[in-house]
Amino acid sequence: MAYVETGNMVPFPQKDKDGRQIVLIRTADIKDKRFNAVNDVRTYLGLSEMLREEDENFVVHGTVLVFDLTGFTLKHLQQTTNDENKISSKIYQDCNPERVKAFHFYNAGTLFEVLMGFAKTFFKKKNLERIHVHDSMESLYKAIPMELWPTEYLPDDYKGPSAGSMARIAADMKKRLMDPGVRAKVMTLSSDRYRVDESKRPRDNAPNESFRKLNVD
Repeated sequence: MAYVETGNMVPFPQKDKDGRQIVLIRTADIKDKRFNAVNDVRTYLGLSEMLREEDENFVVHGTVLVFDLTGFTLKHLQQTTNDENKISSKIYQDCNPERVKAFHFYNAGTLFEVLMGFAKTFFKKKNLERIHVHDSMESLYKAIPMELWPTEYLPDDYKGPSAGSMARIAADMKKRLMDPGVRAKVMTLSSDRYRVDESKRPRDNAPNESFRKLNVD
């Protein structure tokens, strides 16, 4: 739950006009050395499980993922190995019943080409076509209305409705995850009791270069 309390991965309280759940991810903000990419995966899968338990239409309508890359550097990419990235990508794309309808990357800056290199390596064609890159909040507002955003992402002079503060959204997510039924299921699925012996997995012919050596076209 300590990772949840950071507020760096939260579901927006309100869905968009198409009924899709929006999830904001801000991994660059994490300063605590206790947390790593494994926490990202476990939190995301736990969040998905919670949303499925709460709303049976969650899988039907799908999800929109928003990545705030403010402060994100090449060092963040190098925190995970190529094999870990391949496994995470397979989990998200092939093993999770959730349907991601759009990927929005905000403030990618000079890392844009590197990120696209990552996407081309691990994403399926249909997911590559769902990637949207934004260099301003004004651009994001065209895709996701202002009233759905946390106050931290809105202009100071904005007077309309909002999702509330990031802290409040994170606190609400923690409370929902603590529901006995949801908590028991999430704790079981995210525990170390389930493991895969990767040494027994057949090797494929997918590119196997690390980000330290990745050449981006």
